[in-house]
Amino acid sequence: MTWERMSIEEYAAFKRNDGDRVVKIKDTWWVEARPFFFRPLFPLSRVNPRVANYPAQSLVGGVLHLVPEQVPANSNMNLFLYQDIAGYALEGMDKKSRWVVRKSMESFRAERLTDVELFIEQAYPVYRSFYERTKYFYKSERTAERFFAQWARTIYSNPKVKVTGAYRQERLSAVDISYQVEDLIIEDVFFSDSLSQQLKVTDFMLHVLREQASRSDARMLFRGFPSGKESLDRAKMMRGCRMMTLPAHCRINPLALYLGKTLMNGSYRKLAAMIAAPEQDGKEN
Repeated sequence: MTWERMSIEEYAAFKRNDGDRVVKIKDTWWVEARPFFFRPLFPLSRVNPRVANYPAQSLVGGVLHLVPEQVPANSNMNLFLYQDIAGYALEGMDKKSRWVVRKSMESFRAERLTDVELFIEQAYPVYRSFYERTKYFYKSERTAERFFAQWARTIYSNPKVKVTGAYRQERLSAVDISYQVEDLIIEDVFFSDSLSQQLKVTDFMLHVLREQASRSDARMLFRGFPSGKESLDRAKMMRGCRMMTLPAHCRINPLALYLGKTLMNGSYRKLAAMIAAPEQDGKEN
């Protein structure tokens, strides 16, 4: 159940089909993460700001990207990464974490979901439960079954995307969607119903993901950027995921920054969390 590697070109085509605005300039694919705000599609891409050609629309909003070694940085970029993925083993976790995972394994089993129609039928109620619990605003149109089905078919149109389900008593309880781009495994989507949260389905699915990653040829596992919500970010770190702080370049239109802070506070908090300096020192976190 390991991944078939995607190229960055394939990844860009997949994200475009999924509705993201992506554009290639020179050798870098950019994604419009928020209106008029761009970052490299591949999160570990390094761009030299001295020679970069940015998307024209970024003049209205801004850009954020990692910089190569020896190139001056004016900011940071924080990413959640598991690095030594080949060394993962349940026995290597602390006593409490081992107990939580083993307890969750009594309730759930993992299965790769390969049938799109079965996925739509079983996963849609799980997604609705997830949305009602979290009020997750991103792509909220997927709470309508028609749009959920459309999204599902986009996912399944790429055979290199892996969809894994957690079942409890033959009922789907959680879904994890991931893929490998070059030597990086990207956990793209995770959602679960409310009951399964009480039974530690997040810990179960993370164990499955990390165990599978340990058998892959990938170098690292990417679990996203900081959300700006301390409880969510802290939960990732409590499960052993390291928040790395890497040198970056950030350029933001001052008016866009002001409007984001006053009118789009959630997006502003996420940006602030993504570029925050380490709390203790100036080294990588």
